[in-house]
Amino acid sequence: MRAVRDPRFLKSAEVAEALGVSKVTLKTWLRTGRVPEPARDPNNGYRLWTAQDVDAIRRMLKGGEVR
Repeated sequence: MRAVRDPRFLKSAEVAEALGVSKVTLKTWLRTGRVPEPARDPNNGYRLWTAQDVDAIRRMLKGGEVR
């Protein structure tokens, strides 16, 4: 039986798509500290991205803080 996904959170692939980058780029930004690591699900370790996280990264992109 599959667990029901919480609609408040986005998958990394969804975040990458919303930002117009690949998942690899998003993960590189995380690994290098260019974008903050979101909270993680304590049960499975998945990243718990929110719409606010995406907005914050967009602001960082516009400000030239990421790339």
